[in-house]
Amino acid sequence: MLGQGDHDAIVSRIYASAVGDGSWSDTLSFLARSFRSDAAVLRLADLSGEFIAAESSRPDPNEASAYYLGELFRKDPRSPHLLNAPLGSIYYDHLLWNVEEMNQNRWCREACEVLGVTYQLGAHIRLPNNLTLCVAILSTEAEGHASAEAIAAFRRLAPLIEQASTLGQVIETQTATRSALLNTLASKTDGVILLDAAGAPTFMNDAAAAILASGDGLTLAEGTFLTRRPPETRRLQHLVKAALSGVKQSEAAPGGRVLVTRPSGRRPYVVSVMASPPTERFLAGRAIGCVIHLQDLAAVRLPSREALQEVFGLTEREADFAIELVSCADLQRAAAKAQMSVNTARNHLQSISRKTGVKGQTELVQLLGRL
Repeated sequence: MLGQGDHDAIVSRIYASAVGDGSWSDTLSFLARSFRSDAAVLRLADLSGEFIAAESSRPDPNEASAYYLGELFRKDPRSPHLLNAPLGSIYYDHLLWNVEEMNQNRWCREACEVLGVTYQLGAHIRLPNNLTLCVAILSTEAEGHASAEAIAAFRRLAPLIEQASTLGQVIETQTATRSALLNTLASKTDGVILLDAAGAPTFMNDAAAAILASGDGLTLAEGTFLTRRPPETRRLQHLVKAALSGVKQSEAAPGGRVLVTRPSGRRPYVVSVMASPPTERFLAGRAIGCVIHLQDLAAVRLPSREALQEVFGLTEREADFAIELVSCADLQRAAAKAQMSVNTARNHLQSISRKTGVKGQTELVQLLGRL
């Protein structure tokens, strides 16, 4: 029934769908056709059986989800048997229940009529993150029960479906984590640049792009970092090369820091070069070879109004004054910029100090500058 070529094609499609390179709907359609069945379905749930998502070979993408979330699935007497099938096993109708007895049940007959299928052959798989997956081939009354040959063929497929689905879950989790990390890096006021194993930038946040674009002492030309002073350039390039190669210069990890002076006369940049862990270089390939951190010592980091209100419970006017105080580090200038009298500013300062738990203006400016 299922030749080696068909088997290999199904496995290839399942892996592609699991890692996001193919449509589950198309893969399930191919699976159903390969087993000469009407349809195929995939159901994702947690360990308690609570429904999470479903995919189907049917044209309507919402049909499977509507069924699993609906009253018909809950009343179908076969549902508890399906949900309680042992993890890591394959299942089929005459293994889990008395088919003739089920055919006499009103809800079972109604489910078969609504779905247009009567029999199923599936696998119940445990995934990472306390998830379970059911993949089933659905057959009509005319197509009949799964044959012994079909069961044997599906039994050979089941471990590969589990491997592919597990891989897909791991990749999806890592992708989500990486996306959250990059979003965090993008919002940092310090510059962050990620280099691949060859030294080419794979990520650069807005702060790093602004520093390099300013041309004030540090640039990136054709993949090479340059400064206005040759000794600084040589030091920086040496650190990057060492970090990418993974060769330690001392007992410390590869990488280090260099102070980059600026023609504008403003305070310098501190450029930190950090090697990625060996496991990261191995697993991610060319994704991350090392991390470049750019700190502008001249930059004044201003807290946001929303953060001040949410974290410390400041009023809008207190937050406005606090921002100007961090910017100016001078009470009278901050009061003028916030368009309030000095006496009002002093009252706000006392209130803000009480809410933040600091003593004195200097300590307050230092605290809020970190937010």
